[in-house]
Amino acid sequence: PKKGKSEGNRATLVAMLSDIHGGERVEADEMQGYNAYNLDICESRLRRFFENTIKLSRDHIAGVTLDGIVLALGGDQSSGTIHDELTETNELSTFETVLWLAPRIVAGLEMWADEYPDVHVVSVPGNHGRDSKVPRFKGRSAHNADTMLAKMVAYYFGASNRASNVTFDIPDAFDTDFEVHGFRFSMEHGDNMRFAGTSEIGALGPVKRGTLRKSRQHQQEGRPMDYNLVGHFHQYVPAASQGFVMNGSLKGYDEYARGWHFVPEPPQQALMVVAPEYGITQNIAIKVGKRSEEGW
Repeated sequence: PKKGKSEGNRATLVAMLSDIHGGERVEADEMQGYNAYNLDICESRLRRFFENTIKLSRDHIAGVTLDGIVLALGGDQSSGTIHDELTETNELSTFETVLWLAPRIVAGLEMWADEYPDVHVVSVPGNHGRDSKVPRFKGRSAHNADTMLAKMVAYYFGASNRASNVTFDIPDAFDTDFEVHGFRFSMEHGDNMRFAGTSEIGALGPVKRGTLRKSRQHQQEGRPMDYNLVGHFHQYVPAASQGFVMNGSLKGYDEYARGWHFVPEPPQQALMVVAPEYGITQNIAIKVGKRSEEGW
């Protein structure tokens, strides 16, 4: 539907899932007990992501009829081997991680397919899933585990008769565009938005500048956008009024962030409510960590 007249208080959800870093280990002893991460914890947080999205939409979003949900896969789903320390400490290889993640994301989408009338999945490649040490622009998706993962999940739904209300858009481009009630979203991983130093404003400056540049680029390309969705920085910043929403991570605080003295952030993901006429009307953090169940 186009912008303009409100139609029976309908709305659509947009949920980001990025920076899973599946296969990576975060050792509690190296974190002074603040966080830990491994395959078991990853699995439990993935499950909570899908379950808590449903709980939030049932219990914390009132006055609207939800007509569907968009799952925005924002990249870095696999830890990858772009750094030597990851090669040494990951629990799984990049390709093993893809095989491990695929059925778990399928299970979550099946859960959503029973809850929402329509489920649409979009995906972009991150930087950790690449098969080269140096980031690439040509063939970025073709050489990235994130795209492979998304296509495996799509293949399952295409090859089965289960959940015909789940659709996919997995472009070969650097980023992807989609519309919700006439409002135009664009999503990229965000690693191209260079972050120099450790300023107290964190990634706000790079992402704001990058969003402005991208907005001008898209305008010239004839694809104007209302909102830019970004992952990569592991910081949840719902700044829709500034034209962007920055996602957190499933992994949470790690040795790298602690070593640079970045402010700790819990594992969380971005959930948006998008309504006709108004666009994003609510921003909600999907909390996915539960220390009492994760054993650290």
